[in-house]
Amino acid sequence: MVRNKARLVAQGYSQVEGVDFDETFAPVARLESIRQPLGIACILKIKLHQMDVKSAFLNGFLQEEVYVAQPKGFEDPHFPEHVYKLKKALYDLKQAPRAWYERVAQFLLNDDFQRGSVDKTLFIHRTGAHILIVQMYVDDIVFGSTDPKLVNSLSRQ
Repeated sequence: MVRNKARLVAQGYSQVEGVDFDETFAPVARLESIRQPLGIACILKIKLHQMDVKSAFLNGFLQEEVYVAQPKGFEDPHFPEHVYKLKKALYDLKQAPRAWYERVAQFLLNDDFQRGSVDKTLFIHRTGAHILIVQMYVDDIVFGSTDPKLVNSLSRQ
């Protein structure tokens, strides 16, 4: 059985700053910031877990109104000039990484995590004597806790 996969991709190179997007910046962890959770994990004997979010850039909510043309070969014959208004980000949109970061950060902050004051990609949650560390790097996340139950609850979400 042959399966073909297709992906709808925006032509981000045709976006104009100030018209189609304002901010594209998404915080990226510095090497020192990645070493910090590794050091903490060694000291506290925390088992770290790593995950790559496959469709990360499709899950960010857009702050701006973004419209895309109908894909070639898939135009509606009755309305060939209509465009799509996006509710969420697409691959290759300039603002997709920022939208993804903002969505995950908001989720963690709503769940009583504290964002690092120096490194905005590090999030820490304290529950009694236990600590849960989450480090984001674009669409990769490293996390671990002194309480395995906290890790299990985070990985299911």
